[in-house]
Amino acid sequence: MAWKGRRPLIVRAQAFLFDKDGTLLTYDHWQRVMVERARRLALRLGLPTRQAEELATFLHGNGQGWGLIHLPRPDAEKATVDYLAKLVQAPAHTLEDLVQSVFKEVDQDFPFEQHLQPTPGAAELLRRIRQVGGRVGIVTHDTAEAAWRHVRALGWRELVDVVVGLDVCAMRKPAAEPVLQACASLGVPPARAAMVGDLPIDLQAGRAAGCGWTVGVLTGLGTESDLAPFADAIVEDLQGVDPLPAQ
Repeated sequence: MAWKGRRPLIVRAQAFLFDKDGTLLTYDHWQRVMVERARRLALRLGLPTRQAEELATFLHGNGQGWGLIHLPRPDAEKATVDYLAKLVQAPAHTLEDLVQSVFKEVDQDFPFEQHLQPTPGAAELLRRIRQVGGRVGIVTHDTAEAAWRHVRALGWRELVDVVVGLDVCAMRKPAAEPVLQACASLGVPPARAAMVGDLPIDLQAGRAAGCGWTVGVLTGLGTESDLAPFADAIVEDLQGVDPLPAQ
């Protein structure tokens, strides 16, 4: 059974590995990103207004669920291709390059600096880890390229040592490989690392890799009951974590 207690939760580790969206960052900016992706796709395909609106709702949910926001980048691209193939009655393979290029263009052009929001306590925790001599990695289903842009936009470049995204490690959480790759890059054995995330797959990956700690955080999509089977501890947000060097 996972532990959930009063602040602070003292975590002794040499390295702290974080999921990105829902853990270090809120999901708020993704609504705007998806709207822009839908707008550009509709423009390129010459979709009428009604179909353009339906595409936007499919991508961002329009308040009815999360749309594709919660999906790993390749899955979101594939789902968009499949949706458009039915919408415009075209073979899916003819739309793959368009969708991938539009997603990439928006990543490059979107003013993340204006919209990214850290989850409560995220910035403070990263600074505290650095102060006590810890290392920091991000293990994400976004691309590392996009994640580094988010890190720089928030002024965290000096606080993050490594990012493992799907363009760095093709294996996805809950597999151990991306966590193991992050630990190897940091030069820290998994047993002296803590994996922190908002979804069960984050914590499952940490356990599969042999991390000394798996910490669930309730700032994303996972609920306490979702996270409990795989968490050594659960906190409301990252304000509830106090890092100390591993003994």
